[in-house]
Amino acid sequence: MKREEVKNKIPGITDEQLDWLMGENGRDVTAEKTKAASLQTQVNELTTQLNTAKDGLKAFEGVDVNDLKGQITKLQGQLTDQAAGFAFDAALDGAIRDAKGRDVKAIRSMLDLEKLKSSTNRDSDIKTALDALVKDKAWAFDVGTHYPTVPDGGTAGAGAGAGTVADGVEAAFGMLNPGMKI
Repeated sequence: MKREEVKNKIPGITDEQLDWLMGENGRDVTAEKTKAASLQTQVNELTTQLNTAKDGLKAFEGVDVNDLKGQITKLQGQLTDQAAGFAFDAALDGAIRDAKGRDVKAIRSMLDLEKLKSSTNRDSDIKTALDALVKDKAWAFDVGTHYPTVPDGGTAGAGAGAGTVADGVEAAFGMLNPGMKI
């Protein structure tokens, strides 16, 4: 708004009235310019965010969402199976140690692991299987002194010491080394 235009539109306006009117108009225009600048800043920021989002979405072009869901389901199943396997291994190894097993790996090889894994009452079935193994193969456990049966009917450890009959190895060694005292 210009002073001459106002004087032409409002005949007889005083300079004091015109100064006031021009001042009010200037304040209103400045306030609206400030608002417009603030809104323009917001528009610029939102445009930048939109462009960033569009660029991010370009990375997903051609991605099959259903395929991803299938992969996630498959991986979740694998994790569940793996967790169940770890739980089984921990339970079995703990039970073997509790039964005083000498070699966990060797004892595991003597058990029907698939049957135990699929058991609905795993802890009880593991205990039953280990109890049977302790009875059958006590030598694999620290449950007392258990010597294996010697096939020749002798006693484990026989043949060593004075006055005993030499076993086959000692006899052969003695024949090859007649002067050596065994």
